[in-house]
Amino acid sequence: MAVSVFDKEKSLYTNYFGYADKEAGIAVDHDMVIEWGSVTKLLVWVSVMQLWEQGQLELNRDIRDYLPEGFLSNLSYDTPVTMENLMNHNAGFQDVYADMFVKEHAAIGTLETSLKAHEPAQIYEPGEVTAYSNWGVALAGFIVERVSGESFDAYVHRHIFEPLLMEHSALSPDLSDNAYVKEKRKELQCYSIDGVLLPDCFYYLTIYPAGMCTSTLEDFETFGKALLDEASPLFEKRETYEFLFTPTLYYGDSDIPANCHGLWVEVYGVESVGHGGNSRGCSSKLLLDLRSGIGAVVMTNQYGETVYNSKMMELIFGKFSEEQYFDAPREEPEGVYCIARTVREGPFKLISLYHMFSELEPGQFWVAANSGSTEKLCFPYTDCVRVPSRQYIPELTLVFLWLAVLLFTVVSLLVKLVRSIVRRCKKQDNRIPMGRWSACAAIVQAVLVPLLVWMALCAASYKLSSSYLWGFILVGILTLVMAGLAIYGIAALRKTDCSKKRRFYNLITVLSLAVTVVNILYWNLFMFWYI
Repeated sequence: MAVSVFDKEKSLYTNYFGYADKEAGIAVDHDMVIEWGSVTKLLVWVSVMQLWEQGQLELNRDIRDYLPEGFLSNLSYDTPVTMENLMNHNAGFQDVYADMFVKEHAAIGTLETSLKAHEPAQIYEPGEVTAYSNWGVALAGFIVERVSGESFDAYVHRHIFEPLLMEHSALSPDLSDNAYVKEKRKELQCYSIDGVLLPDCFYYLTIYPAGMCTSTLEDFETFGKALLDEASPLFEKRETYEFLFTPTLYYGDSDIPANCHGLWVEVYGVESVGHGGNSRGCSSKLLLDLRSGIGAVVMTNQYGETVYNSKMMELIFGKFSEEQYFDAPREEPEGVYCIARTVREGPFKLISLYHMFSELEPGQFWVAANSGSTEKLCFPYTDCVRVPSRQYIPELTLVFLWLAVLLFTVVSLLVKLVRSIVRRCKKQDNRIPMGRWSACAAIVQAVLVPLLVWMALCAASYKLSSSYLWGFILVGILTLVMAGLAIYGIAALRKTDCSKKRRFYNLITVLSLAVTVVNILYWNLFMFWYI
């Protein structure tokens, strides 16, 4: 861990703890570089505000005016998306998983091609719901490119790193924009929150404005100091600096700011502005108390680390107390909620089930609100949207039925295998009515299980989507086969003479095929074009 507490002029406390490489005994020191993760997004918003200051960019203008013709093809609402929507993460985009983090250098394209390759569906009306979006921030970085005429990494070097003398910071997807950082990053190993080594933890981020910046603690602190300074060299006018920290979003209908032009407001003992970040192996945080003029930055080489990046900040900014903001104890809302940062269209739709929850953790800051007909809980970085029972009950029922079908399929195959072995041993040839059909139905459904598991593992391990795209195509083909088998089974049941027990078994087989087909269709598991 590398940590610093500072004001706009000097460091108040700086220290280094632990190891950059525990196995090799390489300690963290002032020369070591660590990834910022999503704190990189602040470079996007500073760049946007610089262009706004120069009159080149409007924050409440339809962003399509700054993009190539037809660049956005998945918009679902007539309400225009603005730069302020991108800053507030309420443009309505669902989350993106495919090909963000990649191992293959050849997979790095231009920011334009990377964004276009995986444009997300728009599942909320702009301004309605806050749903954290890496893709939306990278899109803002692309707009910076379009307006400035420079690549985003070149723009940041010329207008942020160089004015602040941040000589040990890199931003491009392969860190090639700073030779020192690129070499030092090779010395850094990464660990889980339990201290387990995460080997080979460096990934290229194709939409790099969302989280690729890597630097020393000193450079990280320098950037934080510039955000505490009213006479910051980042802006030509003090009015721009002051405007940057004016609220653009509030927690529900309260007067508590939630976002200030891309900087999140986190409620500790005081309202602090900044950003947290996670890459595939590092965690970081930058927080500022504008009233006292005190800031803090922390960097760790642990994935998903929260003790130092969040809880330790209470030592500096105080601890949130409910009485400080609410006249009466908040009543935990009834019902089931889903994290707004999720997927509702495409083959990763099942993730939305994982994002559902019904209980809140004690001591959390949240505000209940309504946005039109949408009930939600507003947290830092994202909203959680109430899921009506007419949605989650059928969804859970579908999944549980599918699990039951898979169990039925496995048992059926085992029974058929045993019976087949017995008949061969006894040299019997008494064929079972619709036996081949039911065997075929069981085999096709059984093939789906390892196929879906394999695709899930590929996505979770950040394989290139092109390597498992064919799996979703195959799922679509198998779905057609199962639909055909179900239709054939219904027709055959009317014509085939068999015992009641056998007829019941064949009917269950038809229903199992129908359940599987409905699940695949509902969860969009065949929609390979959404990858």
